[in-house]
Formats: sequence, C-alpha cells, structure tokens
Amino acid sequence: MQTGLKTELKENLRGPVVVPSITAGLVAGVLTVTFMFSYSAVIFTGELSGFVPRATGQLLFGGVVIALVIGLFSELRGVVALPQDNPTAIIAVMIATLSQLPGSALSPEMLFAQAVVIMVVSTALSGVIFYLVGRWRLAAFVQLIPYPVIAGFLAATGWLLFKGSFSVMADQTFDFTQLSALGEVMHLWLPGAVFALITLFVSLKYSNVFIMPGLILSAVALFHITLFLSGASSQEAIAEGWLLQPFGEGALWKPVPLSTFLAADWTLFVTEFTGLATILSIALISVLLNLTALESAFNRDIDVHREMRLAGIANLLAAPGGSLVGYHYVSLSTLGRRMRGDSRLVGVVVAVFCLLTMTVGAGALSVFPKFVLGGLVMFIGLGFLYDWVVKSWSNLGRGDVAIIFTILFVVEFIGFLEGVATGVAAAVVLFVVSYSKLNVVRLAMDGSDFSSNVDRPDDHRKALSSEGQKILYLKLHGFIFFASSIKLYEEVVGALTREAGPPEFVILDFQLVSGLDTSAVHGLVKIKKKALEVGTQLALAHVPAEIDQQLHEEEFLDGDAVIEPIFKDADSALEWCEDFLLRTAGVDPSPKALPIDDRLIEVFKAKAVVQKFRSYLETTEFSQGDVVSQPGIKQRLLHFIEQGTVSIYLDELDGEKHRIRGAGPGSMVGVASFFRQGNVGTLAVGIADSKGTAHVLTDVAFERMKSEDPDLALKFQTYALEYVSERLASNLRTLSLILRLEE
Repeated sequence: MQTGLKTELKENLRGPVVVPSITAGLVAGVLTVTFMFSYSAVIFTGELSGFVPRATGQLLFGGVVIALVIGLFSELRGVVALPQDNPTAIIAVMIATLSQLPGSALSPEMLFAQAVVIMVVSTALSGVIFYLVGRWRLAAFVQLIPYPVIAGFLAATGWLLFKGSFSVMADQTFDFTQLSALGEVMHLWLPGAVFALITLFVSLKYSNVFIMPGLILSAVALFHITLFLSGASSQEAIAEGWLLQPFGEGALWKPVPLSTFLAADWTLFVTEFTGLATILSIALISVLLNLTALESAFNRDIDVHREMRLAGIANLLAAPGGSLVGYHYVSLSTLGRRMRGDSRLVGVVVAVFCLLTMTVGAGALSVFPKFVLGGLVMFIGLGFLYDWVVKSWSNLGRGDVAIIFTILFVVEFIGFLEGVATGVAAAVVLFVVSYSKLNVVRLAMDGSDFSSNVDRPDDHRKALSSEGQKILYLKLHGFIFFASSIKLYEEVVGALTREAGPPEFVILDFQLVSGLDTSAVHGLVKIKKKALEVGTQLALAHVPAEIDQQLHEEEFLDGDAVIEPIFKDADSALEWCEDFLLRTAGVDPSPKALPIDDRLIEVFKAKAVVQKFRSYLETTEFSQGDVVSQPGIKQRLLHFIEQGTVSIYLDELDGEKHRIRGAGPGSMVGVASFFRQGNVGTLAVGIADSKGTAHVLTDVAFERMKSEDPDLALKFQTYALEYVSERLASNLRTLSLILRLEE
C-alpha cells in the first residue's frame, strides 16, 4: 500500500493535475486557517479571548494531522478533512455554563484548561467511536435516526453558530431577553452580518472556488483602507473592539502540557456530561452525513466503514494536540474536483499550509477584523439554517417541519441534547399517528362475493350463494400495534353488531402480517370476547410461528369462539366454513361418488352418445397422495373424477405447494393444459386427497375422436369451454372485487 501511495504521488507531481491540485490546496488552506481562527474565537470570548491564538494553534495541529491522514489514505482522491465547526457552539456553551456556576471561582487559565480537556477528551472519544463503528460495521444503525431529527439538530447547530457569531464580533451574548444590549453594539456586528448575508447569497448563486477567498480578502482590505482613511491606528481599532489583541511573537501551537490536565477540575465532568454526549452524537451523525454527501459529490460508492475507521485513527492522533473533532469536509473536498485537480496533493498541501501557519505565520492572523471572523461563523450558521429549515419548508411535510422547529425551540430554551431527544420522541409520535391511520385490513369480503377453490355441485353453490353473507373474510397486513389494533377492533366489532345480524364466521388472514405487539394481542382477545357474546366464530389462517406463540401465551385459542386448529391458508378456512353452512342448511358437503354416465348424460343428453364417448376413455384408480395430473409430460391427459377428491397445486411456488383448486366427483382435471398446443410446461400438479376413481381421455384418443366422429369432439369441446369459462368468470368476479377494494 505504501509503494502504491508513493507511486501515485509521484505520478501526480509529474501529471497534469499538479497545478490545479496545488491551487485547490492553497485555496482550501487559506480558508482552513480562517475557519480554525473563527472556531477558536467562538469558544473563547470575553475575558478568554486572549487564548484564541493558542486555541487556533491547537486546531491547526489537528488540521495537519487529520488532513494528512485522511487525504493520503481515503478512497476519495482530493478529499479535505479538518477539525469541524459542529462542537464549537456546544463547547462555548459548556464553558459559559461553568463560569456561571454558583460559587464558581474559576480563573481564565482554569477555564482555558477546562476547555482544552473537553476538546482533547471529546476528540479522543470520537476517534474511538468512529473506529468502533467502522470496525463493527454499525453505520447502518446510526442511519436509522429519522431524517427530520437529523435536519432538526443540524439546524440547531446552525442556530447556535449564528448566536455565537455575536460573541466573536461584539463580545456580547445573543439573548432574547437582552436584545437591547446587542443594539448598543450594533456598529460592531452589523458589518459582519452584512458580510455573512452577502457571502451566503453569492455562494448560493455562484460556484466558482475563488469567490469565497475573494470575499474574505476584499472585506479585510476594505476594513484596513477605511481604517487608514479615518486616520485611526491599529491600537485604537483594538481598543474599540474591531481587531483582536496582537498574538505576540513565535509559533501559535505549543504542545498541551501536563499542567493543563492537572489544572482542570475533573469533578466538573459530571456537569459537562450532557454537552460531551451531545458533541459525540453530533460528530457521529455528521460524519456519516458528510460521507453520504461526498458519495454523491464524487459520483461513486465508497466503503463507509473503512472511512469511519480512518477518521477514528486521525482523531486519536490529533487529540493529544488539543484539536477539535475532525473528519471529511464536504465543501472544501469538492474544490479539487471542480478545478480538475482531484488528487491526493490537495490534502497534502492543506496540511503543509496549516503546518507553516502554526509554526512561522502566526503574526499574519492579527490582520483579520473580528467582524470578518464572526461573519464567517454567522455565514456557516446561516448556511445550516438555509439548508435544514428553509429548504425543509418546501421539501418536507408539515409534520416533519414541525419536528425541526420543535428541536430549535427546545435547544434555545432548554438544551441541545434535550432538543435532540425531544425531536426523536416527536418523530416517534408522528410515526405512530401516521401509521395508525393506515387500515390494517387490506381486504374485507363476505362469502357472497367469493368462494373457496372447491368444485361443488350446483345445489351446493346455490345454497352457499344465499348463505355467503354469513362468512366475513379479513386479510390483514403490516405490523399491528396498539394504535392500529384499535381500528381493527372497531371494524370487526362494527361487523359483529350490524343491523342485518352478525356473521357466523370471521376469517382473519395473517399472511401479510409482520408482527403484533402486546396491545394488539390484547385487542384480539377483546375481539374474541365480543365474538363469543354474539355467537360468531373466529377462524385464523396463515399465522406465523411467532404470532402463534403470542396467541398461545394469551390463551387466545382457548374457548368456543375460535376454531381450532389454525388453518394453513385462507382457502382451507373458507372451505371449512362453507362445509359448516352446508350442513346447517341440511346439505351433506362430503363428496359422493357421481357415476361418469350420470355426469355425461347432462352433457350429451343421449345414452347412445354417452356410450360412444365412454369408448374413448380409460378407467384408472388412485390412492391418497398419488400424483393424478401432472402437465409437462409428453402425453396430455384429461381426468373425469368419479370418486374421491384431488387438490390442484401450483408446483413449488415460492418453495411451497399452494392449493388453487379442490376437485371432487363430477369435476374435470387438466382441462387448460389438455387443450394447449406444444410443450405446456408444469403449470400445476394434481395430488389425490383420498382413494378414488377417474376416467382419462388421452390426447391420442381425442385425436382419434376428432377423426372418427367430429360432431362428438365438437360437442365435448363446447362443454369443456363452458366448464372453463364458468370457473374463469367466478375468478374474474373475485379479482374485480379485490382490485376495487385496493384502489
């Protein structure tokens, strides 16, 4: 890998990408130094502003390490990785909170030490978390966080950055209860707000990579020209709050001494736990979001888990130097690609630029006016708010937008982590409310609309046609939980208490049900009790093993209201209910032998014709489990069932046999495949349910019939067409009803 990296870098130095890569790296380096300085100014304000140079050096140290490690070893060539702005507002709030604790007497040095320890610990812990998430491939679990919650806390991050910018520009905290105080120093922050708005507008309208550096340099130049023309000195500008205090001579970065860790009050970490947890949460989700964005920007798939491990290693190396959490920087990573210089040189140049600045170039940073630095912070915050509030208003539903504003409200008046937790809770409530509106009953039909797949005699069909409304079939779907189970209960109870009288049977088909929660099981128990009151029996079909266990644990199947055992499929349940209704009507549903001659006389009307037709048939007997009909063999066969029953299955559909028809005495089996031409394939298979007798017409015998007695063959074909058409019409009626119900 090292040899390949060296070869790649050598090729980049000699190739056409060297100039645009170095240019992109220099532009990104200038912006990096500016950003690191701005982040430091957000954290250390007021009496802590004198520590901004040292903090900037720590962030630049992190920039060197993180940019170099990820820039060299990432799958994305030209990627820029840096310490991020997300933790700055949180740490600033944490430090301000510590300074205002009752009885707190922390000196500026102690507060700085506390801030450094927070930065080191949060960066190190983030590195560990990043690495473990990548090592254990857990990124998918983090991505399960609802999108409105992610948008909400990113918007809240932008809001905190927006508020923090006023501390940078005017040493004044943004507080709704003290807006008059901000008004008194408007001259200090108003130019920065104008600069931020102009930068935001231009960045949204134009994509040229030189625009932002040009705006920054122009603002700095304009300030110093105005200062020169006014005749004011730099010292006067510093005294009036326009410029930062001089940094002094020497390098910005110094190793974090052991005394800093000893000066920190580690007992205060109990108070700081909430803020620390917030930093870690934001960092983890933000790095995953950034990686997803970079996949789109670079138009390629990347190994997210590998990038997470790499980010973890980079942060562990940067933590001892006092850096903030760092990872892939989306906006700067696209510089090289836009300038056609997407090579690893971009990250290397950024790292070298940060190294030179923190070691020999510290004095140049004091030329930046505070309103430019604060304006950049405000620009970043407004960018977050635009992306996650303004755009969300038109792209998301009102419920999702409400979650975003709820998070913003809670963050502002309670706390950041509380805001995120509230957002998650609100998203769950919104999901429950939305999902509960979905009816878990996908299909609701009664027995007069459809029937089982059993071929029944005409007198049976007529009896069931008048009694069909006594069977209610409900096909359930989805995950049934406490909210949706209420609608199921209301629908079933509504059918049980209808004016026309309750159905005798309610079939509950669980084929499309993914699961039940405890409340849903108790809802079914309530349905059972109501069914018992009105004399209705429940038939359950397609019940998964997990749901079956839940029902047994609640003793749902015990008692008179539920038919046992649970049916394998809905057709079996419907057949059982139909048989019960037939017996109640005084009709024996058991199949009786129907002599072939009695059946054929209904077709041909004359005994002589029947005998002639019989001469073409062969008699066969079958036992339970025998394969009676199996299309796909070379010889086509048509069976006339005289005694016994045969079930027709779709052969191995989805790995199982699904019964699509039950054929008894008087039925024909294999009509469709018999009249098809060519190799029909294995459409279905007929398996005997009991011992019986059948008469078989072979394709050879039928060809002989057509040659010897065409009129007889025509009469039989006409009858076969009527037989198939009747079954098809029944299936089409059921299909039409299902399609109407699912519209």
